[in-house]
Amino acid sequence: MYKKIIIRESEIEGLKSKDNKMKMLIDSVGQVDREYIADPFVALVNSIVFQQLSSQAATTIWNKFKNYISELEPNNILQTSDEGLRNCGLSKRKITYIKNIAKAVEKNEIDFDSFTLMSDEEIIKKLIKIKGIGTWTAEMFLIFSLNRKNILSANDLGIRKGLQWLYGLKEEASKKQFERFKSRFSPYNTLASFYLWEITANDYHLKYDNIEEVNLQNNVAYFDSPIGLLEIQSAQEEIISLEFIKERRYEEKLDPLLLKSKKQLQAYFSGERREFDLPLRINGTRFQNKVWKELIRIPYGRTLSYKDVAVSIGNVNACRAVGNANNKNNIAIIIPCHRVVGSTGKIGGYGAGVWRKEWLLEHEKNFC
Repeated sequence: MYKKIIIRESEIEGLKSKDNKMKMLIDSVGQVDREYIADPFVALVNSIVFQQLSSQAATTIWNKFKNYISELEPNNILQTSDEGLRNCGLSKRKITYIKNIAKAVEKNEIDFDSFTLMSDEEIIKKLIKIKGIGTWTAEMFLIFSLNRKNILSANDLGIRKGLQWLYGLKEEASKKQFERFKSRFSPYNTLASFYLWEITANDYHLKYDNIEEVNLQNNVAYFDSPIGLLEIQSAQEEIISLEFIKERRYEEKLDPLLLKSKKQLQAYFSGERREFDLPLRINGTRFQNKVWKELIRIPYGRTLSYKDVAVSIGNVNACRAVGNANNKNNIAIIIPCHRVVGSTGKIGGYGAGVWRKEWLLEHEKNFC
């Protein structure tokens, strides 16, 4: 019944590029997993069951409902007594709504096949003619059955609360503000919805005042390298970021792992260490994680081309995607993205500046 919603790396990076706070939220949450119901009739019925209930309560009722009716088809539901459905935990109102949907399908008032040619707005307009289907239910149907990519529901409390917390609004977004957010996130509004729901799911809005405070829960250290200031962050005994910055952003909050990291960086820059022995939190998309793990395998003092890396991960045509993953590496030096160069011998780009990449390569060459 359930299938995984495919979230492409390009969608995640596209949404990150739209807004810095959303980027921070995505980086904090990591990858999200969502499922959809391929059968549109079942998906609509599911939306009715889940209306105005906690996920746990709705899931319990839904499972009883599925077990009671062997096949979730319009005719089967219409032939089932209201009393039987009440015993599953459904309210009288929801039973009426579900049977209204079943009748509409039976009478061909809803033609699911035609939805593929209709816009989001046209589908919503069509569905809300059926008593029991409001705009929110129609919007959830677009996301969790039709896999529409640009849905952000102003009727969803979790999304409204998420926006209020993430952007520090004194109250829920006005209609005008909400439309601005929709415009900002487009064409990735559905993905934005997934991450905004994570705010209340993870109790961020109860535990923290803002997204910046979420990141401040990490331990932080600074290291003055020969080529600039490095900020190292750790959480739960794993390194989560190492990046070049212009100036210190936080007070140092050291832990044993960060002290060990600073010692290993000192040894690296003095030419005494070639490999790092540190636990890393590699937290990207599946493709990015695959690339970053491959980068760690590149020997000290050696380089590979973007094509070499693509071949190594079994995707010879992914040279450009490898380059994009390289640019998104949050743990510089330890994950040695500086060791990846162009196939023609050109040094290629580097997020912290090409001059730093040149310095690192020359440094390693000198101590080989």
